[in-house]
Amino acid sequence: MPEAPRPYPRPDRDTGPFWGAQQHHELHLQRCSGCAAFRFPVTPLCPECRSFDFEWAPCSGRGKVYSYTVVHHQTHPAFPVPYTIVLVELEEGQRLIGQLRGSSDGLAIGAPVGVEWEDAPNQPLPVWVIEGDSPPTPQVSE
Repeated sequence: MPEAPRPYPRPDRDTGPFWGAQQHHELHLQRCSGCAAFRFPVTPLCPECRSFDFEWAPCSGRGKVYSYTVVHHQTHPAFPVPYTIVLVELEEGQRLIGQLRGSSDGLAIGAPVGVEWEDAPNQPLPVWVIEGDSPPTPQVSE
């Protein structure tokens, strides 16, 4: 059975710079020109200071796992199971979602991750990889 075509994002006038930076394996987010706060998802108004002025600024591409799930039920034929989706809190404070590359064995909340790139034919996509030898032990707040 032939592999199903993979769906890709469709950049528009608002998200074009976000996806365009990824053509060069760079992760850029909106940064408010008024208060310097990063913001994601893309929005015309800064939620911190209400400014409409912004620039597209590069991000570190590093963060920590905020949440994750291992998908066992196939929802699209282009994505064989199992695979792991992570919600990453970037060093800049914003959260992005993406696929974890490699094994999810030992994955924990708070594990340090970094961005890598999946070079797809239509659009390079960010994927996350665990950095370091082992993820930290989850801490329980009291």
